[in-house]
Amino acid sequence: MTDRCFFFGCWNRPGHYLVGPGRARADLPNDEAWQLCHIDGWFAPKRGRSGKLCWQAQAKTVEEDHALHWDIRDSAEYPQGQFLRHRHGKWSLLQWWDRAQGDKRGACNSSILLEGEHTTEELLAALKEHFPHVLANLDKAGVELVEVFP
Repeated sequence: MTDRCFFFGCWNRPGHYLVGPGRARADLPNDEAWQLCHIDGWFAPKRGRSGKLCWQAQAKTVEEDHALHWDIRDSAEYPQGQFLRHRHGKWSLLQWWDRAQGDKRGACNSSILLEGEHTTEELLAALKEHFPHVLANLDKAGVELVEVFP
C-alpha cells in the first residue's frame, strides 16, 4: 500500500495516540493534525436516545449538531469491535469501541486511518499489515471486528 496509514487509539497502555507503521508516534503537519484532532471517539457507533445508530461527527450543520447533541448525550456505545467506515477529509477510517489495547475504561476507541478513498476490505488489510498486534489483542479478548451500517 502506498497511501499513508496510521492507527489511533490506546497503544498497550492508557491514553490515545496516533501511531504510524513501525510503532512510531506520528507527528503530522499542523493542517493534518487539525483534521484528525477530533477523531477520538467521534466516529465510533453509538445508540442514541431515539434508539437509532449515531456517531458524534455525523452532523453536517449547526442545527443538526444541536439536535444530535440531545440524541447522543448519554447514549450507549455499540459493543466492542462493531465499527463504522467513514471518509474524513483526505482520510478513510474505521473506528470502534475497544478495551483490548491496554485501557479498560469507558470511551476507549481504536481507528485505522488510510489516506485516500478506501473500502472496508482495504482498511482491514492495512490494519493487518501495519498493526497486527491490534488484531492479536482483539482476538485474545474475544472481540471480532464487524461493520455496522447506518
